[in-house]
Amino acid sequence: MLKNLPDACGGALGFYFLGYGFYMGDGMTEDKTGFLGTNGFLLIGRDDYASFFFQFAFAATAATIVAGTVAERCKMEAYLCYSLFLTAFIYPVVARAGWNGGFLSGCKDFAGSGIVHMTGGCTALIAA
Repeated sequence: MLKNLPDACGGALGFYFLGYGFYMGDGMTEDKTGFLGTNGFLLIGRDDYASFFFQFAFAATAATIVAGTVAERCKMEAYLCYSLFLTAFIYPVVARAGWNGGFLSGCKDFAGSGIVHMTGGCTALIAA
């Protein structure tokens, strides 16, 4: 239960500083798509705070899936680092590929469950 605190706090920082920009920012190509977004970090130049909070909730959910897998097997410091990395880089890359015009955007994803649970589940499998 205590590992959910780093997911919420550390995940919020990771997603705020880097994750949201990687996920929702304009890409590096001419048509503004690409592997990663290149702007919108720290919500600079953006006013869609509701979208940020909504997407952060998905990122934190993907991170909390792993908490049960590594329960009592992982130090809190290592878990905080994992939570930061997952919400700042891994989840935004996967979410951009699936929802924001990426190479998986043609797939049907009902209510976001595929991307969120696939990211959390694969990370949990690797962490176990």
